[in-house]
This record gives sequence, structure tokens and C-alpha cells, in this order.
Amino acid sequence: MILPLINQAEYYILESNKDSCLFSWDQRSGKFGMGKPAEYTEPVKMRLGEPIPDQPNYLDLHEAPAPVVSKSVAEVLAPLNIYGIQLVPAHVRHSKDPFSDIQHYWFIHIWHRISCLDRDKSELELLRTGSIFGIDKLVIDEKALDSFELKNRLIFELAEKTSIVFIHQSIKEAIMSVNPTGFRFINATEWHSDIAFD
Repeated sequence: MILPLINQAEYYILESNKDSCLFSWDQRSGKFGMGKPAEYTEPVKMRLGEPIPDQPNYLDLHEAPAPVVSKSVAEVLAPLNIYGIQLVPAHVRHSKDPFSDIQHYWFIHIWHRISCLDRDKSELELLRTGSIFGIDKLVIDEKALDSFELKNRLIFELAEKTSIVFIHQSIKEAIMSVNPTGFRFINATEWHSDIAFD
């Protein structure tokens, strides 16, 4: 029996909404972001990123630029034992208010990367070096993605442009079960680089 190939519509690109303020590192990011699991012994330190609003709106998702989520979302993700991610405790401070309370979040260290961009069918804005500056139309190479078992492609970064985080629809549904704030799930068939400005 031949199984059908993966449908790109099964995937969503994760974006924070316009009400979500940015977080930034308050320490060296170290081995995070290197495309492999990272060792840590204590919570990572983060702070509100620029521009800092007068009244920060702490939601269930912020970006640093990797996803940083609330306890309620982390509690949904943790028992799923998702391959390729680590949930790392994060302490977030208000960098302009030294007397404010530390906010407790969870940094999602996504170390699993999959090369699955169909360069021929996608519409890309390239730099002179050949690296990708922007994507006007995103098309997944479904055969490349199909070489991974579903359990190994539930959450991953696009290897060709690691700022793009793919979430399988089953994980999206699990997250949405707690009615989180700050999340935008954009179907991978509709996503483009400028969608954050739409």
C-alpha cells in the first residue's frame, strides 16, 4: 500500500500576534541556536526587548526570536515529549523597571532542523551570497519531509531559514486547547515573509 505524501496544509508557521512584546537575551545565548541539544543547569535569563511598552502585556507567547511560552502552554507540550525541542525555564525581567517582578516563562529551544524547502516552486528573495532574504511563496518539498516519521517532524525549524518554525496541526490543536494568548498559527500554504505586517 502506498501512503499519500504529506500535505503542506498539515503545517503551520508560528508567529506572535501584534499585542505580544518581544523578549531578548539577558545573557549570552551560548549553545542555544546551534542546531543541537543544549546543556543547562539553571533558568536562562531574558529581558523585555525593544521597543519596551509602558505597560507590558505578558501573554502566552513571546518571541526572542525563538518562541518563549507561558507555564500553561509548557504544561501542554511537556508530556508530548516532542522530538527536537527542549523546554528551558526562563526568567524574564523588565529592563527599565528594576523593582518589577521577574516573569517566569519557558524558552522553546528548537534544535531539530529539516531541509525541506522546494526552491524551484517557492518564490524567494535572495541575497548576492545566495542566502534567503525573504520568501514570497513557501512550498515544502513534501518528499524530503516524508523521509522523517511524523513523530520526528512535529515541531522543527526550516534548515534553509531557521527563523521559520513549523508546527504540525496536532501540536497546534494541543496548544489551542488552553486558549492561549499571543499565538498566530498561519497555514504553511498561506505564509510569506511579510505576513507579520498584514
